[in-house]
Amino acid sequence: MPLDQIKRSQIKLVFEKFLFNRMRTIRTLKIQDLNINPFLLRILVKEMGFDNSESIIRWLVIQRSMTGMNTSMGFCLQEIAGLFSEGTGAEGADLQKTKSGRHYHIQVKSGPSTMDKDAVKHMSQLLVSVQRRNRGSVALLGMCYGTREQVLSTVKKYSDVDWLIGREFWEFISDDPDCINEIYEIAAEVDDEFRYKQEETLSEVLEAKIAELQVQFESLYGKRGDDMWNNLLEKNS
Repeated sequence: MPLDQIKRSQIKLVFEKFLFNRMRTIRTLKIQDLNINPFLLRILVKEMGFDNSESIIRWLVIQRSMTGMNTSMGFCLQEIAGLFSEGTGAEGADLQKTKSGRHYHIQVKSGPSTMDKDAVKHMSQLLVSVQRRNRGSVALLGMCYGTREQVLSTVKKYSDVDWLIGREFWEFISDDPDCINEIYEIAAEVDDEFRYKQEETLSEVLEAKIAELQVQFESLYGKRGDDMWNNLLEKNS
């Protein structure tokens, strides 16, 4: 059954908030936030084409603005998953879903590559504990994207609860086999329509910040050549 207009609007709002927060992060960047490592920049001159201030600043700004993006999208997908649940699950789970009178307590992860051995064991212990405290319920791990073939061996080996991933996860919580397709389409709609405060795109915000910080970089270190490289080391050591 297709998503109703209310659900679509809710999902669209979550994605818009994600982009708004990324744009706000970029707009507030300062030159001191860029964590300039002179050794890293110097060894990448030929490899990355770092022969002037613009190429260096572009790389630094993009690198800094991407920090935490995957984590933020994970929280975004978890919030969307919550729209199909009865709210947060018992302690140790992120959400609860009731199907045919049975409660499912689900911990949500963004994808198949987010947990090491210790994290899997800890997650599993929490979910097993939830299941024991709520007799007759089922504990699950849900991953928002990926396939069963992509699931880490640590999950397959150390998880004591069942798990669902990608399409099967979204179908389970929404009772709609096309749910993941519709969410994907909404993401595309937001990408096409979104503007920061109805004015700028993400790329426009990014380019404006690169231009702004390039001027500051040049005032500190110079535009190119030996003087720039000497200043980079002197002022960051």
